[in-house]
Amino acid sequence: MIIDRYIIREILFTLLAVIAVLLVIFISNRFIRYMAELSGGAVDGGALLAVVALKTLGAMVIILPLALFMAVLLAFSRLYKDSEMTALTAAGVSTRRIYRPVLMLAAGVAAVVAGISFWLGPWAEERSYQMRDEQQSRAEIASAAPGRFVRFSGSQGVFYFRSLSRDGEIMHEVFVRQRRNGGEDLVLSAERASASEDSKGERYMVFENGYRYEGRPGNAEFRIVSFREHSVRMERPEIRPAQRKQKARPTAALGFADAADVAELQWRISMPLSVLVLALLAVPLSRTNPRQGRYAKLFVAVLVYLLYNNLLGMANSWTARGAVPGVIGMWWVHLLMLAGAWLLFARQYGAAWALSRMRIWGGVRT
Repeated sequence: MIIDRYIIREILFTLLAVIAVLLVIFISNRFIRYMAELSGGAVDGGALLAVVALKTLGAMVIILPLALFMAVLLAFSRLYKDSEMTALTAAGVSTRRIYRPVLMLAAGVAAVVAGISFWLGPWAEERSYQMRDEQQSRAEIASAAPGRFVRFSGSQGVFYFRSLSRDGEIMHEVFVRQRRNGGEDLVLSAERASASEDSKGERYMVFENGYRYEGRPGNAEFRIVSFREHSVRMERPEIRPAQRKQKARPTAALGFADAADVAELQWRISMPLSVLVLALLAVPLSRTNPRQGRYAKLFVAVLVYLLYNNLLGMANSWTARGAVPGVIGMWWVHLLMLAGAWLLFARQYGAAWALSRMRIWGGVRT
């Protein structure tokens, strides 16, 4: 148990450091992307942090397997560099004993990844879609420029104002035309106007010192009302779940009849499964001699991960298009990587030794 705790502690400390680095890289990339959208009026500054947080939560299914893979590799590379692995072997600690704490930690990380992959990830993706739709609907007024007509997506109408105050809150010399369902036109003209929102999240345009004209085009009868203040409710574009990607759908809603659903379900299963596969790969891949140093296998490890991740992406795409049967799907990628792990064992310890250790993976004892 002392050896188990020592190895778990070594991996865990490295794991937290790697997660922190990967999160900084991911969040920085997301901020750059969303800041570009913010400058175009697509995302409000107040919602930027929330959207990035939701995207980061969904991305943890990719970050955690990579982080554990790198953590096991770096931790064991240090043990090899400081000759601690040699000392453990001389003390009678077998490779199977070394794998026990690694798989215990990998099982815990896989459980976390499974929770995100099956439940939290789809919820976060759907919620980010909803927030972006809300921001897009608000951007109709926010993105309007003085001297230009803006068409509302939620209704048949146009909006125009001549100038904007320095703080960007008040519009001057405003004109609005809206076509109603009965065929009547509603026309508003006012000296000033500003956007507001009530406690229920409903948007309103508040007009000051103006006139309201109601009537049917071609008919001489018009109703003209003078007002000091007048509020008009602004319609929001309807959110259409059909436009969502597969990754935003709840796991319970995925079926087996549609190839895209099968591909998405296999992807969600593959994420926690990849944690265990990468943990098995990391141990033999980390074997170095003291002269090579701690980061000797880092470049090779990155290539192995990229190969694994890209193969999963290709297999997912083929399964979604129906080019590969669902029974094959993405499983062959995991089997290929497990075969690669076995080849590493065979190369380092001999084929007979590797076959005898297959009982670790649930195989038969030779």
